[in-house]
Amino acid sequence: MDAKLYWLFGFVGLYWAYCLFWGIKGAIRSKTSADYFVAGRSIGVWVFVLAATATSFSGWTFVGHPGLILQEGLPYAFASFYALTIPFTGVMFLRRQWILGKAFGHITPGEMYTEYYGGNAMRLLTVLVAFLFSVPYLGVQLRASGDLFHVLTDGMVSIEVGMFALSAVVMIYVASGGLRSVAYVDCAQCVLLALGIVILGFIAITHIGGWSAFTDGLAAMVTQNLADGTKLTPDGHSSLVALPGSIQMVSANTEAVGSSWTGIMCMTYMFALMGIQSSPAFSMWAFANKTSEPFRLQQVYASSVVIGIILFTFTIVQGLGGNILESMGILEAVNDKNLVPQLINLLSDSTPWLVGLLAVCALAAMQSTGAAYMSTFSGMVT
Repeated sequence: MDAKLYWLFGFVGLYWAYCLFWGIKGAIRSKTSADYFVAGRSIGVWVFVLAATATSFSGWTFVGHPGLILQEGLPYAFASFYALTIPFTGVMFLRRQWILGKAFGHITPGEMYTEYYGGNAMRLLTVLVAFLFSVPYLGVQLRASGDLFHVLTDGMVSIEVGMFALSAVVMIYVASGGLRSVAYVDCAQCVLLALGIVILGFIAITHIGGWSAFTDGLAAMVTQNLADGTKLTPDGHSSLVALPGSIQMVSANTEAVGSSWTGIMCMTYMFALMGIQSSPAFSMWAFANKTSEPFRLQQVYASSVVIGIILFTFTIVQGLGGNILESMGILEAVNDKNLVPQLINLLSDSTPWLVGLLAVCALAAMQSTGAAYMSTFSGMVT
C-alpha cells in the first residue's frame, strides 16, 4: 500500500471511533423513549446549529453541487441560493412546533398532527411521507459513500464492500444512541463538510495557478464558446456564464438552448429544497431542543451566511476550475460525478495525509443527513 492509503484508512478509523464513542455514550444516557428519540429535549444551542446545518447540506452539496457547476456553468450556480430557501421553512415552522412539543410532550410529528386533526390517518400519512423520502435518500447516499471509497482506494475496496462497511458504522451509532448520538456526530460532520469544500476550492485554485489564471482560463473558455458557436444562449452569450433566459418551452423532441437551468428552473429547484426543514425529520429536531434560541442562529448565520458564502465562492471555483484543469490536461475525463474525487486525488503524491482528511470530509458530508433521517424515521415507525 502507498502512503495515501495508510492515511486514508487512518483518518477513516479515527472518524469511525468518534462515531462509535457517541453511539455508546448516547446509549448510556438514554433511559426513556424521549431520551432516545428526541435526546430528552435537551439538545444545546450550538449542537443544534451545527447538527441541523449538517442535516440540511450533505453529500449532494459536497459532491453534486460542484459537479453540476462543472457541467452547467454559472446558470446552475444561481441555485446556490438554496442556502436561503432551505432554512426559510424552518423560520416559519420550527419554533411553533417546538412550542407544541414542549406543551403537549410530542415525540414525533405523527403525534402532533393526530392530536390536532384527530384520527390515525394523519399519523400514517406522516410515516408514509418519511418513508418515501428517507429510504431512497439513504440508499443513494450510502451507495455514493461506497463509490467514493472505491475511487479513492484506487479500486482496492469494491463499491459494495465499502458501502456496507461504512453503512454498518452509521447503523450502529444511530441504533444504539438515538438522536443524541446523531446530533453530536453531526457537529463534527458539519465542520468537516464546510472545511472540505473550502480546502477543495483552494486545491483547484492552486493547481490552476492562482486567481488571475482562473479568470484568464474562464475568459478563454467563454471566448472559445463564442468562436465555435457552441453552448450559446438564445441571446448569443456563452451558457458557461449567462442564464439562457427566464424560461424555455421544450418538448420531447427538442432540447433547451444553451442550458436547461433557466431562471424558473433555478427557482423551482430552490422551492423543492424548502421541503428539507419542513420535513417530518426536522419536526423531531424541533422537539429535541432545550430552547428555541438556536433556530434563528442556524437559519440566519450558519445556513444563510456561512454556507451561503461557501457555496457562492468555493463550489463555483471547484466547478469552473474543473473545466479549466481539464483543458490544462491536469484532470482527465472529468464529469459531475468524479470531479471531487479527482480533485482529492491531485494530492496523492504531494500531501497524502490531506487525501485522508478530505476523504473523511466527503464521507461525513454524505452520512450527515442519512443518519438523521435514519434516526427520525425509525422513531416515527416505532
